[in-house]
Amino acid sequence: MMKSLFYTLSLIPKPLFSYFVDIYLFFKMYKLSSSYKITKINLEIALPDVKTKEIELMSKLSIRESIISGYETIYTWGRKDFDSNNHIFKIENNFLLNSLSNQKQGLIAVAFHNRSVDMLLKWINSQVKTISLYKKIKIKLLSNFVKKDREAEGSKTFETSIGGVREMLKALNERKVVVFAADQVPKRGLGEYIKFFNKEAYTTTLVQSLATKTGSPVIYFYIKSNPRNFLSVTLKRCNNSIYDDSKHKLLLNQDIEMMIKERLIDYSWEYKRFRRSKEVNENPYIDI
Repeated sequence: MMKSLFYTLSLIPKPLFSYFVDIYLFFKMYKLSSSYKITKINLEIALPDVKTKEIELMSKLSIRESIISGYETIYTWGRKDFDSNNHIFKIENNFLLNSLSNQKQGLIAVAFHNRSVDMLLKWINSQVKTISLYKKIKIKLLSNFVKKDREAEGSKTFETSIGGVREMLKALNERKVVVFAADQVPKRGLGEYIKFFNKEAYTTTLVQSLATKTGSPVIYFYIKSNPRNFLSVTLKRCNNSIYDDSKHKLLLNQDIEMMIKERLIDYSWEYKRFRRSKEVNENPYIDI
């Protein structure tokens, strides 16, 4: 039933959907949304030297891409991997996934919230079987659907928890491919404060921990767009500092920053990334 619903919604052509998004932006209704307010705050934190007008324009364009990436997610949920993958114009460095997964050393594939995570997962799951972590959605019916969709073709997904982490470690020891987003705010006790865009942000250290325990190679993979509205998936090898206890904590956030900066408006800035501050009373989103 859910798949049929998403399939029906995905029959709306993407250019037409984008046209209606532009009408919404033209009338400036987006400025009333919490997503815009959070986006603006996050960009002000990340880019303190950028003028207010530029931040506002960037926030508007980011909201546009976030809404359109929501369409991409709906399309992915309503379609098979072949149809979903057809929305991806090119794959950069695809040889990395093929060569490293074939070496049977295990593989840690690190994503972050650029555009549609589900479109990205559907793509990688169509290439290799993966084990991933997910955060439960409040709507139970939708949460069950998303879990089932992500487990298509033999992949597995586990809730983000200590149990889920054990499953990831087990999978790597069995030389499998594990996947998760490294920019979510972990539960207290499951992360550390590490600089992200020059601000202390509560950050997962799971990638570093799994890499040093298993010696498995680490790659980044993410979707980005371009001004002509083409989508691409990029894969990059993480350097060997990921295995160095004196360097690896800062490495991940620094790398993710650089990849986000390739096209700032593709990143999901509407997520409260800085909500778990070191100072208990410090909350940049207090008025939202």
